Amino acid sequence: MSTPRTRRRYRIVDDQAKDDAVATAIKSIEAGTSFTAACAAVATQLDVSATAVRAWVNASGLRPQPSWDVVSRLRADLAAATELNRRLLGRPGSMGSAR
Repeated sequence: MSTPRTRRRYRIVDDQAKDDAVATAIKSIEAGTSFTAACAAVATQLDVSATAVRAWVNASGLRPQPSWDVVSRLRADLAAATELNRRLLGRPGSMGSAR
């Protein structure tokens, strides 16, 4: 037996509320929260969809983006961790070894 679907409510949000929502999401992102989590938190407070808040933030052109230097460093860190993990799992007596 399926559960009844709740009808999504749409509400009109004025421009000032949208601007405040964008500013709040951006501040949260800059503090370390993921884009998705920041938009979801703001959406919950306004009783709108997270997709709407994501669209407002993207349309604002203010969404923080990591620099290429940061992305390159993170990729290098991930590659090093992956290599270390591969080596550790290959050791005799480790959970990943066949011995």
